[in-house]
Amino acid sequence: MTSSNPVAPSQPARMFATLHRLHGKAAALAERIIAHDLLSLFMRLTIAGVFWRSFLTKVETFGVWRYVEVINDFEIEKFHIRLPELPLDMKATTLAQFRGDFALPLLPAELAAWMATLGEFILPILLVIGLFTRFAAAGLLVMTLVIQIFVFPDAWWATHALWAAMLLFIIGRGPGRISMDHLAARLVSPRASAS
Repeated sequence: MTSSNPVAPSQPARMFATLHRLHGKAAALAERIIAHDLLSLFMRLTIAGVFWRSFLTKVETFGVWRYVEVINDFEIEKFHIRLPELPLDMKATTLAQFRGDFALPLLPAELAAWMATLGEFILPILLVIGLFTRFAAAGLLVMTLVIQIFVFPDAWWATHALWAAMLLFIIGRGPGRISMDHLAARLVSPRASAS
């Protein structure tokens, strides 16, 4: 004889169901708060900052908003912001690095140094403003792979995998609505961007 009464869920099953519902609500809230637009903007700014700081080590710069920091009783002049001198003037040490540690096969050192320097100058700016964003991210991904393969082959898990993950996200998902690409799409085709 079968019982028509359904078996009541056990205490662990009820607790798991409650936790599952709470997790679903938390995930939905996180998706609303951390929308694609903000996540993409954060990734664009983060990876652009990595390459921009590298660029600033390759060229002559000037500082804005000077301050003095005391380290071990020595006063060290620092700046809140460093910007490149224009026209760009590559440091002699940059060219020396591309002749030595950063030497690439098939490319003369001076050409490789200028390609890297201009890439780290132009592509981060495009990422920050969100213009030709996927192209800029793809360019930085190629630079990341070149650095990984030819310059720092032991840095994949420590650094380059993180860069590649952000760049692949930007390439795959796009810049989001906080970008010049989105604005341009709205100007060209208002109906397409409304959907």
